[in-house]
Amino acid sequence: MRRFALAITCGSFALAHAISQAAECDTSAGQQVFQAKCSACHALGETKVGPKLAGVVGRPMGSVQGFAYSTGLAGAHSTWSVEQLDEFLSAPAKKFPETTMAFGGLRKTKDRQAVLCFLQTNS
Repeated sequence: MRRFALAITCGSFALAHAISQAAECDTSAGQQVFQAKCSACHALGETKVGPKLAGVVGRPMGSVQGFAYSTGLAGAHSTWSVEQLDEFLSAPAKKFPETTMAFGGLRKTKDRQAVLCFLQTNS
């Protein structure tokens, strides 16, 4: 059990470290993916159809004032880490089945990593 937990922790740290290194991530690619896949519903500094995303990394889930979250997100007692966001962005309805977010997810790991890099540099 300890080895498994250590492997998960090390893997999560490696993912967070890889994404958070500005020299190693492509914010330009992240901005392009964001514009193509996210901007119809999300903006960085304002709530649109979805909540604003500036500062999402490290923010408590379901915490943007004035946004009506689904039950699962509103009641989530967790914080949006890089790992949580990566899992959510790969398949939103899988992580939160009752989500009202009508988006199938970003299937490509490199797209998710680019978007997460972009979001971290725009907090």
